[in-house]
Amino acid sequence: MPKIQVNELTMNYDQQGTGEPLILIPYLAADYACYAFQVADYAKHFTCISVDLRGAGETDKPEGTYSTELFADDVAAFAGIGHTTSPCRRSFPGCSYRDVAGGQVS
Repeated sequence: MPKIQVNELTMNYDQQGTGEPLILIPYLAADYACYAFQVADYAKHFTCISVDLRGAGETDKPEGTYSTELFADDVAAFAGIGHTTSPCRRSFPGCSYRDVAGGQVS
């Protein structure tokens, strides 16, 4: 699995398919594999990028309090590193698109 440095942690992700980017963000206690059954179909139309959030899967597990805002900051930083160059569709129960977009929703 590829890994990348984001917000002072090593973040694990998987990438499959081609097309517009689709970042698949697991629910709070899960890792990227929670989308295993959906990725095959999604990858026919999108570049699917499944991530492990901080504290889950193979991503670093730093001490401290985690929040949806912190997860959103990590995902926004991840998206800005070069994995996506256009606005990303997203799936993140408990976190609004406004959180991921830094409060800027057009």
